[in-house]
Amino acid sequence: MGRRDLTRVTGMKWLPVILLAIVGVLAGIVAIEYLTVSIHALPSWIPGRHPGRGHYHTRGAAAGLVAVVALGFAGFLAYRIIRADKVTGTTQPDGVVAPAPESDSTK
Repeated sequence: MGRRDLTRVTGMKWLPVILLAIVGVLAGIVAIEYLTVSIHALPSWIPGRHPGRGHYHTRGAAAGLVAVVALGFAGFLAYRIIRADKVTGTTQPDGVVAPAPESDSTK
């Protein structure tokens, strides 16, 4: 059983999509905080509370870029997984692999 078969059986193929989506949403929240809240009013869980420096707009843009890239790549991976499942016919519940269709050449 190869690596590809193992990920298909256990349903772990969706893990990178879920992780990238979570990272993208969190980076988007941080980007919105950096770009909409003044530097002295940033929450304590966001780094960069140095008054007098204007780097928080740069950090907000970088967090926004990370959010767009992570969500875009998560969407791309989800599309590839769904397309591969349609081609191979493995769309069973709970990640169970469907049996391969029998070919007509054996009859």
